[in-house]
Amino acid sequence: MQQESIPAEGEQPQEPDWVLASYGQRMGAWALDFVGFTLPFILLIIGLVVLVLGLIFSSETVKESITITSDSMTIEESIEESVLSGANWLVAIMGTVGVVLVILGIILLGYIVWWLIALGNGQTPGKQIVGIRVIKDDGSPSNWGYTFLREFVIKLLLVGFISDMTFGIARLVDYLWPLWDRAEKMQTLHDKMLRTIVVKK
Repeated sequence: MQQESIPAEGEQPQEPDWVLASYGQRMGAWALDFVGFTLPFILLIIGLVVLVLGLIFSSETVKESITITSDSMTIEESIEESVLSGANWLVAIMGTVGVVLVILGIILLGYIVWWLIALGNGQTPGKQIVGIRVIKDDGSPSNWGYTFLREFVIKLLLVGFISDMTFGIARLVDYLWPLWDRAEKMQTLHDKMLRTIVVKK
């Protein structure tokens, strides 16, 4: 019969085998995630807008040139030259924009795949680079589903929605909360909602 071990009187409780991540590390991870996901996404949107506007502008230029060229042969020749030079210029720009859009799309897709893989370790790409991860506050690991719930459903959607309703104040308070929660577990509000902490890897 196995006897249960009884802790000696006055024995100190066991120290956790993790160390809380610093606020600077958390902000660094957030900045990397912002740059890695948001910046390519914004540039992709800008590129698409430029591409659409360029196509609209080029079609308007061709329409105007056709109207003017019906007046005389001399005007028609000069307009044809200007339209061709303008068209070549637009084709060059549209080609460049197209290549940039493809590159940005690949970067964005690669980042999303990386993000989905990193969630299994309780991390985002930014957290992985900085060397920190999310665990539950009882010390158990945060699996893929729980980390997805934290990062996407709560942090991005819920806090994002409330932040939009409060002109960004809710997100600011959420990210600043660990500064006055240092005596506890340096949790943000979304950490407190899900009972998670961010620790060094």
